[in-house]
Amino acid sequence: LYSTYLGGNADDVGYGIAVDTSGSAYVAGITQSDNFPTANAMQSSYEGGTDVFVTKLNPSGSTLAYSTYLGAGFFEDCYSIAVDDQGSAYVAGSTESATFPVTSPYQISKRPGADAFVTKLTPSGKARVYSTFLGGNGEDRANAIAVDRMGNAMITGYTLSSDFPTAEPLQAANGGGQDAFVARLNATGLGLLYSSYLGGAGSDTGNAVAVDASGNAFVAGTTFSSNL
Repeated sequence: LYSTYLGGNADDVGYGIAVDTSGSAYVAGITQSDNFPTANAMQSSYEGGTDVFVTKLNPSGSTLAYSTYLGAGFFEDCYSIAVDDQGSAYVAGSTESATFPVTSPYQISKRPGADAFVTKLTPSGKARVYSTFLGGNGEDRANAIAVDRMGNAMITGYTLSSDFPTAEPLQAANGGGQDAFVARLNATGLGLLYSSYLGGAGSDTGNAVAVDASGNAFVAGTTFSSNL
């Protein structure tokens, strides 16, 4: 039906895609191009390292409804995107930048190492509804995001932190080394409805998350733990 290039003068990688009820495609990934195609952008300039990009294409694939950078001076990753019934895009990934743009954040400051981030864009793509760090004293990375009917965001990834933010946890403490995490951020982005470690004595990673009509989260990943 359509097939298109999307990129600039350096490396551009698309990692996540979502589709709304009108057939518009939302694409997220990373770019090192200072001329990545932008339109109606929330952030029109490349800040350095690797920046996230978020792009919405119209149903025919012929026009950019919006396309924007999201990042600061160091390295950002983004592997997943979700879209709600109102057309707001949600992206999750990781950042090494202390100046990563935050808006109405649950966690205002970056902790040591890389932190996960969660950002919700308005339907126009021109502004952030919220944008927050999510992490502790070690490396934390978000690999996947899903959104429920209430606008709550479900995030999974991995953490090396002993103090990753938890709330109503299934597992309150790191099981050893690298654990998966599962978190549910409320619709305003200001609070965690729940957040939990998920792991054993080995290395554990959350790679994908989905949510059903009742709000249950389903998580898939990998484990080296015999006691997961």
